[in-house]
Amino acid sequence: MDRNNKRKINVIHLVEELTIGGLEKILTTIVLNLNKKKYNVSVWCLREGGFFADKLVKEGIDVKILHISTSRNPLSIYKLYRLLKSHKFDIIHTHAYSAGTIGRLSAFLAGVPVIISHNQNVYDYYNKYYHFVERFLSYITDGIICVSDVVKKFANETQGIDTKKLVTIYNGIENLRSVSGKKTFGLRKELGIPINNSVIGVIAQFSEKKGFGYLIRSASILLKCRKDVNFLLVGDGTIMGDMKQLCHNLKIEKNVIFAGERSDIPEMLSLIDIFVLPSIREGLPLAILEAMACGKPVVATSVGGVPEVVKNGINGILVQPQDPEALHGAMKELLDDAGKRKRMGCEGRSICAKGFSSRVMVDRIEELYDTLLDRKRKMAQT
Repeated sequence: MDRNNKRKINVIHLVEELTIGGLEKILTTIVLNLNKKKYNVSVWCLREGGFFADKLVKEGIDVKILHISTSRNPLSIYKLYRLLKSHKFDIIHTHAYSAGTIGRLSAFLAGVPVIISHNQNVYDYYNKYYHFVERFLSYITDGIICVSDVVKKFANETQGIDTKKLVTIYNGIENLRSVSGKKTFGLRKELGIPINNSVIGVIAQFSEKKGFGYLIRSASILLKCRKDVNFLLVGDGTIMGDMKQLCHNLKIEKNVIFAGERSDIPEMLSLIDIFVLPSIREGLPLAILEAMACGKPVVATSVGGVPEVVKNGINGILVQPQDPEALHGAMKELLDDAGKRKRMGCEGRSICAKGFSSRVMVDRIEELYDTLLDRKRKMAQT
């Protein structure tokens, strides 16, 4: 492909859906921050749109909903192949398993010059078939973005993917707007949080891998010795009903607030004194970065890429997963020491600003785009 004609580079981002979630927010951040003078960017959703699809449309991004429900149907592959063939994209950038599977195969058949996959997690729960598919597709993939070094190591050692195809690019976040004390007071009143109570919060999808049950059990331990604490759980998902029932069984429902899915994340973080993420599995959780950017100390499990962001004793406390007692101890330690909370919050804000900004992430992605396009151009000339 001749890039000396100065035309814009056509990039397609492919994802299953664009509802509220960390992966979806990262995709949106990338798309909105790519150099508009250099790239024409489109976003295609295989199954459905959602909150972030609507946001992208409002920002003038070309968004298409393909209504493709499965990546295993040959007719779906053919449909996507025909669409890609007709649009003449230079780069396809896929996100998550379903889009990464059908997208890479269809793009290869359609002759898209550069194929990129974005890997957000350590998929240690996949069976051998899924690992085989990932390894097979890596042969037709030019670059695989891993959101942490742990994800990169997993892709190489467990899935057998050549390290030359793998690159670590940390998730990055945009500057979060500040929230006034008046608004924070209003939110406390809305959610029923007493003015003098401390708030321990989590923002995550209600799924098994996020470890909500362990957090609720640790909350039960903490609330036996002090009642001036509220737990704020922000998000939605399949296990929310079970978690509410667990709170009822433990008789702590009065101190646990299920806020549901919210789009006002800066406001939610403004209420929180300690951010907790008790995950069983993670890649590089966006919620932790957002909490750090807001100056919040973090208690998190030492899984996936979390230790690459949370430095134990510096900007937070790391504990082993599936251990309510350890979570309780870390939360109590920070509740009892306001000075430590402030120091850790300041350190977290500094760490986030230096290495986990959206600008750093997007600059590295643009660099990868250029490197892979130049490589393909040189191969075509030989």
